[in-house]
Amino acid sequence: MMRLEKYRIGYGQCEVARCESDLAFAKAEFISIIGKNGAGKSTLLKSINDRNLRLDGTINIDGYDYETLNAVEKAKKIALVLTEKSFSHFLKVRELLELSRAPYTSFYGKLRDEDQEIIEQVLSDFELAGLAERNLSTLSDGQLQRVLIARSLVQDTPYILMDEPTSHLDINYKTDLLLHLKEYCKSHNKTIIYATHELQIAQALSDKVVSIHEGLAELHAREVFNTSQKLKEIFPSRNISFINGSIQFNF
Repeated sequence: MMRLEKYRIGYGQCEVARCESDLAFAKAEFISIIGKNGAGKSTLLKSINDRNLRLDGTINIDGYDYETLNAVEKAKKIALVLTEKSFSHFLKVRELLELSRAPYTSFYGKLRDEDQEIIEQVLSDFELAGLAERNLSTLSDGQLQRVLIARSLVQDTPYILMDEPTSHLDINYKTDLLLHLKEYCKSHNKTIIYATHELQIAQALSDKVVSIHEGLAELHAREVFNTSQKLKEIFPSRNISFINGSIQFNF
């Protein structure tokens, strides 16, 4: 289990969001983070791996204080998919995926048969085998996004954090991808926590929802969240209504 305890995030001494109750994420849970632009969704995800964004609080992962782990141990616990693209575009897709196995390789970085099997399985599962030898610079934004998600899965960590994983994707790919990721987290006993603006898809698929509103981050069971007034509070508009979690347009 991952638990964020007495958690506050922000920049410098400027608080962006706080948790009045601990946020606890169990194994094999598919969890969405929602909130308005600027609410702190991305900051919450980044803060787990960036101490500078954490104003207060601790991260407990499977009984360990996350800050006591070394870099390799952390890389075996959490994988990140962020909106920033920090890698060489001259790499091939396969090479990028191979690099994500670094925490498990020897000093010389030699891949084992097991590493190659994991890479091949993810390429197949996410329909990327045909792109494996392509340079990253030749991919569309949507293709690149799918590759970055695949990279996080190849890293094979128990916890996977994703910031807007469906950005740049067509509506059919958005639905298919999130459904596939949920199935993956259940079948592989992974915890996936992702920030999103895709409210209807998130409400249909998430086991739990983290809402961030007016500086407060709260964890809800999906069923409770969908029937509450929280969506109306977060996204007030006379042009839309929320009825049992469904969005209705008033025009």
